[in-house]
Amino acid sequence: MGMTGILRTIFTKLGYSVDGVKVAFRDEPSFRQWALLVLVSDCAVLLLGYPPAAAGAVFALGFLLLASELINTAVEILVDHVHPERGDVAKRAKDTASAMTLLTFLALASFWCGLLLF
Repeated sequence: MGMTGILRTIFTKLGYSVDGVKVAFRDEPSFRQWALLVLVSDCAVLLLGYPPAAAGAVFALGFLLLASELINTAVEILVDHVHPERGDVAKRAKDTASAMTLLTFLALASFWCGLLLF
């Protein structure tokens, strides 16, 4: 595959990724809420004048939070499609994916606590 083919593949996959973010933003209130929190967090770290390394960590943790919510959303969509009736397995899968988002949020929150306290 030549350079043109590689670039075409990259841009095609980028399009799929953008579509996924659009779906999550359109259909998932929790994704919109996390996105707003990440935006506020990113603006705050810049406005408060923290060093670039701290700002980079806040940005990275924010991206990880949004990525974990995308995975959570994908799990919920898939579980609802494959197993539409409520059941223990479906609940456990959804709860576990939700816990991932919670832990990622706690990582961002604990980093902010460190910035604000020390």
